Amino acid sequence: MRNRNITRYTYENTDFQGWRVSIQRCGRIITRYFSDLQYGSEEESYRHAVDYRDEVFAEMARHRHDLPEFMDAELAHLQDLLRQKETSASFLRRRS
Repeated sequence: MRNRNITRYTYENTDFQGWRVSIQRCGRIITRYFSDLQYGSEEESYRHAVDYRDEVFAEMARHRHDLPEFMDAELAHLQDLLRQKETSASFLRRRS
């Protein structure tokens, strides 16, 4: 299961290089990106992507009886993280 649900992204026309974890269950898709820049190297971002994927799979196994609710909660958590990141980036742009 080395690369299952993990894809490498390297775009020449953007600054993003890193890994994407994508897991689909119960009609919901959890997607999270792990940037080489954020984690310091391709190897570190891959390690974090694998750790996250394995953590989500372990939680899915624990929530197999209420999996749709777990998937909704994880999606809400990821959306909160994205909002926080966007808010802090907006704040930093206004200060410069």
